Parts: sequence; C-alpha cells; structure tokens
Amino acid sequence: MKPIKPERRNSPLRRQVNEAFCDPYGHFSIGKFLATWAQIVVLGHMGTSWNELIDKPESLLIVLTILVCPDVLKKFLSMKYGNGAAK
Repeated sequence: MKPIKPERRNSPLRRQVNEAFCDPYGHFSIGKFLATWAQIVVLGHMGTSWNELIDKPESLLIVLTILVCPDVLKKFLSMKYGNGAAK
C-alpha cells in the first residue's frame, strides 16, 4: 500500500476566486459574478452616503441585504419576476 502524499499545490487565492465566480461544476456563474460585483458597489455606496442610509431604515435594510446575503435578494427577485419556468 502506497503512503498518501500531501498535496503539493498551494494556491488559496485561485481557489477563492474560483469559489467566488464559478458554480460547483467549475463553470463561470453570472449570478455569482453579479452578486460579488453588487457587494463591491454597495460597500462603495455605504462609504459615501452612510448618513442618508441611517435616516431611512428601509434603504439600509436593502443595502445590508445585498451586502450580507445576495442569495436572498436573488430569491426575492425570482419570486417577484419569475425564474423563466412559467410562460
């Protein structure tokens, strides 16, 4: 029986990028790309308009929802506008 060799590849940055933008099958996922892009845009928006966000709790809730859990936003949008299954 051969001893198990430790993995020699060590590229955590590449794996994080793959995880951020690819689906479980390794294909590029536009949904994950847009969610990551939206999170970056929201962080930039929060940095420039924090006082306005605090004044309106509903806008703060929307911004934090996009930032913290973009999958929930995708589910709400698919519930509102459909996912293309129904004609």
